[in-house]
Amino acid sequence: MYQFRITEQENGGFRFEFGGIKMLVDDYTIQDDRHILKNPSKAVAYFDIENNLYGVSNEPSHYRTAEDFFDAMSKQMKVLSQVA
Repeated sequence: MYQFRITEQENGGFRFEFGGIKMLVDDYTIQDDRHILKNPSKAVAYFDIENNLYGVSNEPSHYRTAEDFFDAMSKQMKVLSQVA
């Protein structure tokens, strides 16, 4: 299980933060040491590289857990960091 910093948002949902990536999810549960996203298609992630903000929706991929979504975003962040 990743040690996300999880903050409940005032307008509902939660913000997960870890390794420079922030994810917004509406709700989750913990099962088998994984953060299971209740509505995966509503999750979005974003990160900053050299003052450029990049955001990605989970809509097309539907990663089921916060860990899987984070891993995919981490790979994207690395690719974009090498290009920038």
